Amino acid sequence: MIFIIDAHLPRVIVGQIEALGHEAIHTSDLEMGNKTPDEAINELAVERMATVVSKDADFYNTFLLHRKPPKLVMVKVGNMRLKELSALFEMSLPKIIDALGSYDLIELHQDKIIGID
Repeated sequence: MIFIIDAHLPRVIVGQIEALGHEAIHTSDLEMGNKTPDEAINELAVERMATVVSKDADFYNTFLLHRKPPKLVMVKVGNMRLKELSALFEMSLPKIIDALGSYDLIELHQDKIIGID
């Protein structure tokens, strides 16, 4: 599985995903870095069949309207300290990866993971 981590999320998530044997790219590693437009991120996700992980509601809306990106993990936790967010991802990633086998849209909340048809 390939993941693209959006600018509003820390790079540490890339390492957590890679530790589980998957590929991950942070937008800061793209040619335009964190200034890469959402449309370009969506195009890359379609091209690579990647899952976008983001807190940006624009991705959520685009997914609902156009099914782009192909898969989306919408992070709905508000502001959290890096250590807390990292711990949440470390605990949640196996469940998220499993849920992506059945759902194209996943919402990650502080206390639950929701798969949406």
